[in-house]
Amino acid sequence: MNKTDTSMATPETDQQKDWRLLFDLLPEIKQRKKFGKLVGSKKMPDGNLSMPFWLEDEIVSKFFNAAYFLGIVVTFDWASWQEGIDILNNPDADFNAFDIDTLCKILTLIVRSDKFCEGYLINQFETGNMARIIEALQAKVEL
Repeated sequence: MNKTDTSMATPETDQQKDWRLLFDLLPEIKQRKKFGKLVGSKKMPDGNLSMPFWLEDEIVSKFFNAAYFLGIVVTFDWASWQEGIDILNNPDADFNAFDIDTLCKILTLIVRSDKFCEGYLINQFETGNMARIIEALQAKVEL
């Protein structure tokens, strides 16, 4: 076969296959409205109340696992990154305007914030930010 023959599709690289773990979640993410629920706060036999907590749907767990597997949750001072907070607080944020590194930092901010503010990750799915960020990443990776 010569170099100009395009009759055979180019096989996916390992990196492209890895990204598919994340990108293949998009159809389900985009069709859903709810991604978890607040449960608990039950009265215990001794009269105390159990603390409520967020129970995430399976798709959130799949995202979380894919994000860590791909290494897109990166190490940096996410708690002090005001630009990222401003981006997430802007309902008109154009995630397509950011490069892959910045998108990964935004995802890191979301995932890590959820550890200190339970339910934040679910909220970011429900606002549509997660789908928009993943779509922006897909556009950058598949160029």
